[in-house]
Amino acid sequence: MPRRSRSSRSLHQALFTLLAFLLLSASRCYERSRYDPTPGLIQATLSLTTEGGQTSLPADGVSRLLLIAQISPGADLDKRTIVFSTSAGTLIGGTAGAAGMEVPADSSGQAVIQLQSSQRVEVAVVKASVKEVPGITRQITIAFGASDPNATLQFVAHPDSAPADGASTSAFTVRLSPALPVGTTVTFQSTAGLFAPENMAMVTRTADASSTATVLLVSPTTITTALVRATANNVTQEVTIDFQRALPDQITVSTNGKFQVKAAATDSISVTATFLRDRGTVTAGTVATFKAVTPSGQSIGLFTDITTVNAMGQATATFLAPDVTYRGPATIVVGASGSSVTGTAPIQIIDP
Repeated sequence: MPRRSRSSRSLHQALFTLLAFLLLSASRCYERSRYDPTPGLIQATLSLTTEGGQTSLPADGVSRLLLIAQISPGADLDKRTIVFSTSAGTLIGGTAGAAGMEVPADSSGQAVIQLQSSQRVEVAVVKASVKEVPGITRQITIAFGASDPNATLQFVAHPDSAPADGASTSAFTVRLSPALPVGTTVTFQSTAGLFAPENMAMVTRTADASSTATVLLVSPTTITTALVRATANNVTQEVTIDFQRALPDQITVSTNGKFQVKAAATDSISVTATFLRDRGTVTAGTVATFKAVTPSGQSIGLFTDITTVNAMGQATATFLAPDVTYRGPATIVVGASGSSVTGTAPIQIIDP
């Protein structure tokens, strides 16, 4: 057999060394941990969970839950977009895409988004998928349960009663859930009285920085019970207020320019009493009381044609002193049923 030349052996040795170098370099360029080359590996690492493992929310339209999708941290750069979708509620965050809200996974392979509940008792099916790898999907169900209306809207201050004087104001304050957006409005309605300053039975107010809203209700002039409603974020709460008889703070009495009356059935004095309040008016229909007394406190004479307090705050009566034996000064005293306030006017009882 012919022997190889020294130059031939050197050439073969150089080729072998070059091949070994190329293979070693190729092995060093491949690191399995840097990427997942197949959909199967991505699918094996895709998961969908919630923060704290929570699987329910109140159906109040404001409560939120953090959803967490996890893929391999080493997934290829072109296989790291997570698509979230839900059958109920609203997804908050991400970018709207054709199939749902898209969120790129961070360096740890995690993508997060929030689910906001609806206001219906129902179950939301939330899905997460890898946009660039069709057929890889995970899902989780979140139950929207009956919510406490007080958590969304609640009356925190309101009076139980007020005088029916047409002027007094009653403050009604509600507190909203801090989860509601800044600038949420509250609609107030009342079956009696009018809200100030609009003088309307329905008004809106914007919640302030403390998530509260207040409205002033002006009393009507009639005795009634009003239902006051507040509505925000499709939640309605209501309270009642009793508008009670507004009694006088002062009563003035006039005998219409006549100060003497004969002790006979043929003579009389017309009496007009005006019932006043420091604010507003005395409720129409209030019963007026009339009497005449001597300086010693003895009641004398009689009153006829007595009226109740009218819308102008006045009541009238006619005083007679038939067969009265007393002669001299007397006082007409006018009051109101249920009140200790009285008004007076002097008169003289004289001979027929």
